[in-house]
Amino acid sequence: MNLTEPDVAEHYTRMQIVTASRPKQITMMHEKCVMDIAKAMEESGIERRRRLDNAQNILAQFQSAIRIEDNASEGLFYIYDYSYMLLERGEAGDCRKAIEVMSVIRDTFKDLLLSF
Repeated sequence: MNLTEPDVAEHYTRMQIVTASRPKQITMMHEKCVMDIAKAMEESGIERRRRLDNAQNILAQFQSAIRIEDNASEGLFYIYDYSYMLLERGEAGDCRKAIEVMSVIRDTFKDLLLSF
């Protein structure tokens, strides 16, 4: 069986995700969300919408995983919701705002991960 370079890269990425700790997986998903939004801004048409949809799917997964027990978890839920709505519009300015917001969240989770 001959594996192509993209196949090997995909397998490596999948193994990184599967073997990562839960906090690391959460951080990786935030990074993926930001990357998808940034790449969507470079594209147009169906490919742009596909990347924005993927980022929205990640945000929806985060929202569904949150147990709202305090102001912090409720605030995070609404931050994800706000970002989701910005991506729904799909305008360049809205995407830039979503990147700003999600980058702050991503960086916060990275900092938390480093403190473990």
